[in-house]
Amino acid sequence: MSTNEDEASETSRPHDESIELLDRKDPQVKYLTVDFYYMDVDPSDTVEITWRDEQRSEIAGFSYTLSDPAEWERLGSAIGRCSTIQEVDIRKVEGEIDQIDDLNQEVRQCIDSLYRGLESNTSIESFELDMDLFPSSGVFPTLDLNGALFKENLKLLSVSSEIPIGINQTHMVLPLLESTSLENFSISQCNFANEAAVYTGFISECTRVQRLQFKFIDTSEFATSVATLLWDQRSILTQLSLYLNESADNLPIVIDGLTGNTTLRTLRLPSNGLERVRNQFERLLCNTSSIDGIHNSNHTLELVKISGLNSDNMSVQRILRFYSPFLKECLELNKDTNKDKVIRTKIARYYFRGEFDVSPFVVMNVKLLPQVMAMIEGDPINQRDAIYRLLKSIPDLCTLYRDGLKRKKSVQKVILEQVQHLEDEAANVVIDCEAPEELRSMHSDYLRSLNPRSAQPVFFIQIGAIVPGQIQEKEDA
Repeated sequence: MSTNEDEASETSRPHDESIELLDRKDPQVKYLTVDFYYMDVDPSDTVEITWRDEQRSEIAGFSYTLSDPAEWERLGSAIGRCSTIQEVDIRKVEGEIDQIDDLNQEVRQCIDSLYRGLESNTSIESFELDMDLFPSSGVFPTLDLNGALFKENLKLLSVSSEIPIGINQTHMVLPLLESTSLENFSISQCNFANEAAVYTGFISECTRVQRLQFKFIDTSEFATSVATLLWDQRSILTQLSLYLNESADNLPIVIDGLTGNTTLRTLRLPSNGLERVRNQFERLLCNTSSIDGIHNSNHTLELVKISGLNSDNMSVQRILRFYSPFLKECLELNKDTNKDKVIRTKIARYYFRGEFDVSPFVVMNVKLLPQVMAMIEGDPINQRDAIYRLLKSIPDLCTLYRDGLKRKKSVQKVILEQVQHLEDEAANVVIDCEAPEELRSMHSDYLRSLNPRSAQPVFFIQIGAIVPGQIQEKEDA
């Protein structure tokens, strides 16, 4: 080796390459990955630092030992002052550290320097954190995220863990959930030591988050916390993704939380839980048991995605059974931003079916009821059945008339005016009723009781509603 090479090797320092890369402020340096390889948890352990571009293609990668606190302090300072870093991912790759009850001082100082550098950075927008690096023993250094300078710029936070997470680790992360800029929060494969308390701590603070993702978590405490968040009037959540464990036993609890929610637009469900919640989901979007039930249904959810799909026939059949025509229609209706119109359409299209409850209309002003009949949607048979049920249950809708009625306007014009303007007072519309025989017979008997010599009864409606039957214009004799 030459004298110049010897001098260069003596003056170069282990972290120079990373520091020079950061100090150049290369705009390509967007993504930092920190991989901890804890073997013996001593200074010989290595940490891999990888720098990537916006597409996460590797720019440079270096492996450093935890043996030189001064060098790690230099690197931490360079990370803190770098203004191009936008994404950080800190991971534990190897090593069982949750049982360690003592830590080498050099190792602690090296890790502390790295963490202080991250906390002082102001450009980080995405922070992914392996909570296994912070065991409940408290031996290992922690991040002071409450004082992190990137906190107010953070848009995405992701935490994962394999060892149990306790209250202390939860409190370390909670300050980031208070960020007013945070849009996405993800919890993956987490094992919580005190589930009720930790879930409540994490999820209750997500009212400012727009998109939430939970992977491989399925406990009643988790489901209850998510449902509570969905009920919370402060929540602005628009997207929720659930990748649950195999059973998905607690999925119905989460779906129940959507009943009063007015912000969620997109929901991703696990394919293994679809059959469990299919009927519940239809009731969620349109509870046809009553008009109040429809009014209180969910009118904002627009898209349901399915995760965990396989190519096998069972998965396909499961999806087809879930996406009923009724469900697809309700999701499509919910896309309308005029929610009053959505509610009216659901009532008109889905309430007047079968033996629907007529009691809400019995107490209604009789002049408004023809408007109700005019709004009934569905196939012609269903419309006739619904109108017949209303006529049969509310006799005041029909009046028996024995004499002819001279018309100044054509019946067709009157009906058009009524439908368009919904006038309270309108000319009488004479109808040659083709109602079912039971109704015709009932009114014929009534008419004969008044005057045995009267002619065949004619019905007329006070307000022009389109009613099945042949409309005729009657002239005076």
